[in-house]
Amino acid sequence: MKRNVFTTFLPAIVLILIFLATGCSQATKKRLVTVEDELSKVQAQVSTLQNEKAQLEQSLADTKKALEEAKAENSRLKGELDALKTKIADLEKEKNDLIAASEKAQGESSKRIRALNNIIARLRADVKQKEAEIEGKNTEINTLKESEAALKKADEENKAKIASLNKDMADLNEKMEKEIASKKKTITILAILLAVAVILAIIGFARKRKVVSV
Repeated sequence: MKRNVFTTFLPAIVLILIFLATGCSQATKKRLVTVEDELSKVQAQVSTLQNEKAQLEQSLADTKKALEEAKAENSRLKGELDALKTKIADLEKEKNDLIAASEKAQGESSKRIRALNNIIARLRADVKQKEAEIEGKNTEINTLKESEAALKKADEENKAKIASLNKDMADLNEKMEKEIASKKKTITILAILLAVAVILAIIGFARKRKVVSV
């Protein structure tokens, strides 16, 4: 009687084990798909941030180049300004010398004085123009410095985001590996249980045949 009960419920036990194995496998697959989707999203974000980082680095390089060019132009303008001021000082000295000597040669020096006054007026206009250009370059330099600082800050923030996302990717990879390991372990256990159930079924079937034959 006990053997008949065992033989009767054994197929049901086998079916239950197969159902459990299928359910665990599907649940594990669903979790793996979810983890893979999250990993794909993070990888896409990393790719976008890396592109933004490349653009920021290019903008930073362009800004640095423009800043260096502006500094060089500013230095050149300052050199020209100093040269103009020196020339003005030399001409002023020459004019004053001529004025001092004009008492002796008023007629000869007056023409030169007028010419020098005209030259000095033009040079002073050039000085004002150069000073305005230098002021404009100083403003440009300050703007470029601010832009450089902003780009550096954005680049640092971008690097921090990429580092965070790389950590998320590593965590997701680790989670996926754990899920896969858990799935393999569950499948192995269920396979063992199924094999045991099959063996028991075979033994029970053999015993039943033996009893029937007797």
